[in-house]
Amino acid sequence: MPCRIIDTDSGSTRFQPSVRIGNWVEDKCLEEDTIVNFKRQHDKGELLVVKARKLYDNFLKPIVLAAPKQNIIFGDVVQLMPITMGIENVDSAELNAALSVVINERLVYRSQSINEDCELSVAPSRQPCVRNSFRIVSGGDHDLTGQNIKYGQRFQLQCMSGEQDPIVLYSGPKRCNLQQGINASYMSQKHGEVNLNLGLVQRSKCKSPNSDIPMAYTNWFCRHVNPNLRFESEGEDIPSNSPLVIVHSTTNRNLAAENVMIPTLFGTEFLVSVQNYRNIFKHEIWKNIWMISNGHAAGGSKNSDSH
Repeated sequence: MPCRIIDTDSGSTRFQPSVRIGNWVEDKCLEEDTIVNFKRQHDKGELLVVKARKLYDNFLKPIVLAAPKQNIIFGDVVQLMPITMGIENVDSAELNAALSVVINERLVYRSQSINEDCELSVAPSRQPCVRNSFRIVSGGDHDLTGQNIKYGQRFQLQCMSGEQDPIVLYSGPKRCNLQQGINASYMSQKHGEVNLNLGLVQRSKCKSPNSDIPMAYTNWFCRHVNPNLRFESEGEDIPSNSPLVIVHSTTNRNLAAENVMIPTLFGTEFLVSVQNYRNIFKHEIWKNIWMISNGHAAGGSKNSDSH
């Protein structure tokens, strides 16, 4: 109970604002401690709102793509974009979807930049930024910067983060116990079989003899979108913004955009996997048909035939 003071002059009873006893003292101390802890966490950048703001600043920082060219060149900064998304009542052109890096909400306190614990999705892309842009580099030991990339030629996709030790995109076969080699928050299936996932790894780790992720797991190559022209197109330059199939070298499975929506810190996005999707004519369907975009608009159209 608060202390009451009797005003003998007026005969009235009133509360003295400065009086604090019992639970009032405890509540006041707790409030003061809360304010002190808040200021300390704010100054150290430990508040969730501060971490989230830093995360968005890092992931959504604008990126300038390679200068528009007719062909894709080693060293270019590009976007990997599905030609279309087979979603009913959704205009794929307005989505402007692109392969993107996402971070699990459980990791926000620990890291606010792209790291090996991040995952991949297909996300709407208003503009090229850190999370949806990749540098395309040689998949071998030789530096091929400035040279045109050919159909069938191995390449790696580096995230726009960690310049000293690049983080690269990879996939891999299932383990001996048939468990996934890459952990993911969401997974897709084809005919009851769980599809292979995508992951990120520091390039230096792949070079270690004790690494569980061989360098070969980080290599990809492109095939012509038309199966009837693949043999004769092998070794030809890859045009920018044109339909093609992106293949994981080790598993021989294709990069696939799934029409499965997932919630992320950046909003509702779509699953991405490594799986072959073909029709009865052995032609890849829309899930496996992408384009590598460097901003050159004349090469292809997002409304191209997706079989």
